[in-house]
Amino acid sequence: MAALTPTPPPAGTADLLNRLHARAAGMIKQSALDSSDALSALPPEIRLTELPWVTRRTLTTVFRSLGGNVTPNAEELRPAREIAVQRADEGVPLSVVIRNWQRGFERFWNEATSLSRSDEKDEMAYLGAALISLFGIFSATLVDAYEQEQVILDSEKSGAGHLVARMILDGQEAHPYADRFRIELADEYHVLALEIASTPDELVEDATGRLVAGRRKMRKILSLSEFRRTNPTLTTLGPAGGHVLMPVDPDGSSLAHTLAGELVERIRSSVGVPIRAGLVENVPIADVPDAGKLASEVLRLSGRQRARHTVARLDDVALEYQLTRPGPANDHLRGVLAPFDQSPDLITFLEEYLRCDMDRKRTARSLGVHPNTVNNRLHRVASLSGIDPTGFEGVMTFGAALTAAHGTPARSL
Repeated sequence: MAALTPTPPPAGTADLLNRLHARAAGMIKQSALDSSDALSALPPEIRLTELPWVTRRTLTTVFRSLGGNVTPNAEELRPAREIAVQRADEGVPLSVVIRNWQRGFERFWNEATSLSRSDEKDEMAYLGAALISLFGIFSATLVDAYEQEQVILDSEKSGAGHLVARMILDGQEAHPYADRFRIELADEYHVLALEIASTPDELVEDATGRLVAGRRKMRKILSLSEFRRTNPTLTTLGPAGGHVLMPVDPDGSSLAHTLAGELVERIRSSVGVPIRAGLVENVPIADVPDAGKLASEVLRLSGRQRARHTVARLDDVALEYQLTRPGPANDHLRGVLAPFDQSPDLITFLEEYLRCDMDRKRTARSLGVHPNTVNNRLHRVASLSGIDPTGFEGVMTFGAALTAAHGTPARSL
């Protein structure tokens, strides 16, 4: 067993410790009466019952360690570990836990100072060095146990947060589960639908390799501050994406689009792959299910916009959204392209022609063909469809038809 200090206890140490031991009951009582800021906020049950019990157990260890100049064994440190785990579970800050134990060691030193005689300088020097060593051992034990429990709690909260977010998005009553896991629910949320591209490691043939890569990717994402236990943001994210519920700032000082953009950028930086998002802002919690579907639809429709927006809102895809709603008009628009079923190259040509703002030279350069080829294809389009793609009406019709064809969800086709 290791020594607390390099030098053994001076001859008078045992006598000094005996006198201190006679005051142990007083030190235990003082632990319950401590009115410092670090302890006054704790529940009475902790201050009046648990602290005296811990002090009694710790004093027994301290006296043995100081008397024999030996470090505590694992069994003697077990109460400290148990208390640290309990405090982490209760949400008591680690700084308060450490400060409480520091106060206990201060009380012990103050008692020793008041009892020591002028001829016990060597004993007090030993006691001071040994107490510093002991406090370091107890502090390390407390921090290790607290942080280990925090990791477990974060893992549980992540799973619980995923469940609560899923329930909210499904329109189920989530408050009982949120209360159980001490998850604070907001009255309103910004609803974000994310699409996260695959990393190279997620594209390997081996199924186990893909699984491991996906989990490593999620560990990086969930380690961000937005998804830690103390943050009220909820998520159903998986390796390919999902939803994020961002609580609305009550004072309205932060713009949702800015916050969403910053979050998307941090996720992108953490995993190193492209990310797109659809955003619906300021949604009452009861309306989150509909908002989640709308955010997903906005995300899907924004995929054809050639990265105009990393975070898209309904404003950005309003035309596409309206043109892709199921119904007779949508069926008619998609039917405009039916004459090209046997010539899909003409649909590709039309898309590029419209993207190039009907500029024939730009279209030719983009497709890598001669300008005369562009003219020939425009003539073929008009011949097959009966609609002139070079006029205003034709441009509007083909633009709407292409949007309807590509933007209508497969389930509606």
